Amino acid sequence: MRELKNKNESVKSVIMKNNYLKLVLLVMIISVASCKDEELPAPMATATPASQVITSGETTAIALSSDINGTTFSWTVVQTGVTGAIPGSGTSIAQSLTATGSGSGTATYTIIPTANGVVGDPITVVITVNLAKVTYLADVKPILTASCTPCHLAGGANPNKWDEYTPTKTKISLIIDRVKREPGATGFMPRNGTKLSADKIAVLEKWVADGLLEK
Repeated sequence: MRELKNKNESVKSVIMKNNYLKLVLLVMIISVASCKDEELPAPMATATPASQVITSGETTAIALSSDINGTTFSWTVVQTGVTGAIPGSGTSIAQSLTATGSGSGTATYTIIPTANGVVGDPITVVITVNLAKVTYLADVKPILTASCTPCHLAGGANPNKWDEYTPTKTKISLIIDRVKREPGATGFMPRNGTKLSADKIAVLEKWVADGLLEK
C-alpha cells in the first residue's frame, strides 16, 4: 500500500510539474505574440520657432525636435519669390534666403519625422523673407552722387549737398519729385542729364518707406 501511495504521489507531482510548464509556456507565447502585435508610436515633430520672418540675405534658424529620442527629420520646400531654399535632412534648418521680387517672398518647408521606422505626420514651417531695408549710405548716396555731380556735391554751386545725409533726408520729397519729371520739363533733375531709371527712383521711394535710415 505504501509503495502504491508513493507511486501515486510521484505521478501527481509529475502531472503538476507538466501542467506548470505548460502554463509557463503558454504565458511566454502570449507575451511574445503581444509584443509582436504592439504598434510602435509615431513621432510628433516640433519646429522652434513655428514660423520666422527674416530679411533678404539672412539665414533661417529653425530647430527640429520630437517626443521620441533618435527621431530623424527630412524636408521638402516650396519657395515663392525667394531663392536659396533646398530640400534636406537634419535637426535644424539653416539656409540663406534671398528675396527675388519687388516684395516679400516665402519659403514653405514640409518636415517629416521618422523614428524606429515609423513615419510621423508632417508639419509645415513658413519663412517670410522681406526685402532688405534701403539705407542712405548703401543705396541712396551712390545714386545721387553719380547722377547729381558736380552741382549737389561738396564744392558744387548748389547749396544742397546730396553727398551728406541730413540735407538729403530733409529734401528727399523734392528730389523724388524732380527726378520723376520728364527731361525738358521745368525743374527736371538732373539738369541737362539723363532721367533716372525707374529702378533707381524706386530705391529713393523705398528709402522713404523704410524710414530714411542712414545705415
